[in-house]
Amino acid sequence: MNDVMRREIAAQAGILADCLEPLSARIGGIARPEGWIMAGGCGDSAFAPAALKGFFDAIGIQLEATTSMQLAGFTRYIAGDAIVLSSISGNTRRTVEAAHVARASGAHVVAVTCGKTSALAKEADDVVVLPFTPISRVTPHTLDYLVTVEALAVMGLHWIGEGTDPLIELFALMPRWSEAARDFAEDAVSAMDPAGKIFLLGGGPDLATAGYGAAKFHEAGGIPAIAAETENFIHGMNFMAEPPDSLFAIATAPLSIRRGAEVAANFRSFLTSTALIEPEPLDRGPFEPGGWQSALAALLSTTLKVQHLCLAYADRFGLDVTAPRAGRDFGAQHAEIQARIMAM
Repeated sequence: MNDVMRREIAAQAGILADCLEPLSARIGGIARPEGWIMAGGCGDSAFAPAALKGFFDAIGIQLEATTSMQLAGFTRYIAGDAIVLSSISGNTRRTVEAAHVARASGAHVVAVTCGKTSALAKEADDVVVLPFTPISRVTPHTLDYLVTVEALAVMGLHWIGEGTDPLIELFALMPRWSEAARDFAEDAVSAMDPAGKIFLLGGGPDLATAGYGAAKFHEAGGIPAIAAETENFIHGMNFMAEPPDSLFAIATAPLSIRRGAEVAANFRSFLTSTALIEPEPLDRGPFEPGGWQSALAALLSTTLKVQHLCLAYADRFGLDVTAPRAGRDFGAQHAEIQARIMAM
């Protein structure tokens, strides 16, 4: 059970490396925008640019990560703005609507998608067709997410005239990071209670990774997982926590590490399980401390940990991640309602 998700996680390093050259070629013709840059989508496509904030800050590009709904109905565009919209299928309704609204307002729309002839591609000024075929669309999305992250990172590096060779070195480290992530996850789930909720905390870009992690548990079987900013969690949400629950703090930046450690330590005697999810150490070598390579490495290795955490949880508690709500009650009803609303 869950072998498809396991295989998809394991395939990521190789597929990201294989995608690098064609992605660079496809992005090479897209000029750096002169105005405001926004990026987003729905679900994982909204988490990806937000999780890359540390990377974009490090390369000196101010990018606002947001959602398709925000872009479709709550954003004022100015000529010269650029909107990067991601959707694996290219047919996510709100994302297509956001592209239409932005383009009609004079903004430049860049689509990142596997759907070369999709509705999103037709609404875009530039289209980056992701050079891979998803292994599965019925498991919690792992490979699709990191290829989207890769495409956005390559786009940023192209816009500052930076080469992508360091990405090859980072991708080569991913198998080792994945092994460490698997060990972390198996140890973590051994102490978790399936009757409890799961809190995933983070600040800045780590909050987006926490949101992505919570979404994996939602997709894996409707598991009650809640993402929140580490600081805001202790301003009221903390009263939701009960002894069977587990708490994980994503911690890649100094403040996230310090505050996450304090929160985890104070809840350790009360909750079933608490832990930090930290990046694996990066052998400095050619990587500049505080540079974009370090920021991207932290994102990749913590993402692998939340992916493995979801998989290990599903394995331990007998959840089939390919079935709606993992085969538990009301899965068919939820799937039917979701399909109906997403088509609107």
